[in-house]
Amino acid sequence: MELNKWLTDNINLISVLNITLTILLTALNVWFARNSQKYSAESLRQNEKIRIENNTPNLIAYFDSKDLQIVSFKLANIGVNAAKEIKVKLTPKNRTVLPKDLLNSHMLNEGVAFLAPGQTLSAVAGGFIEIMDSERNFPNFEVTVKFKDIDDNQYVRAYVLDLNMYSGNYATRERGLTELNKELNTIEKHVRKAVRLYEVRDRREREQLINKSRRIRG
Repeated sequence: MELNKWLTDNINLISVLNITLTILLTALNVWFARNSQKYSAESLRQNEKIRIENNTPNLIAYFDSKDLQIVSFKLANIGVNAAKEIKVKLTPKNRTVLPKDLLNSHMLNEGVAFLAPGQTLSAVAGGFIEIMDSERNFPNFEVTVKFKDIDDNQYVRAYVLDLNMYSGNYATRERGLTELNKELNTIEKHVRKAVRLYEVRDRREREQLINKSRRIRG
């Protein structure tokens, strides 16, 4: 009875508490819903970013040497999708011109139309002795690689390539008897070929003169 009397006497207070509790619960539900939506949207954005990155062509340009004597400039697609309309710009930073062997490189002058995943292109830059300056310093370059994916999305990669990483580790090789013999054999083959061609031409000319003389006598 006392409880019922208290409830009856405090009905207004109970109503206010009930409304307040309802408002608080509603506010909490709205807060949780908004944060859940925000988290879901952010998760979707992150997943989409990861998906794009995983499916983006990944082109890298670098210098490489297998024998520490000849250095090559290479362009590789280490991504999972093909790249197209590739433009490569190699700008010297501590000198004015590119190594002479790279000046006529089709990769640098004309670009690359298409590069499949896992494919690598290579252009000879020259021997280490050739590309060093008079003080035996190696060049460094700023390289910029622009390309598109299959869906025509465009990408740009830019960084510095420093050949001084090979400083003190390159090798010089003097030509020995084996190399000289190979060159002499090559020269000999060319001389023999020229002599044979000359002999054939001389024989044909003699035959033509003989036939002409016979026709005149006849």
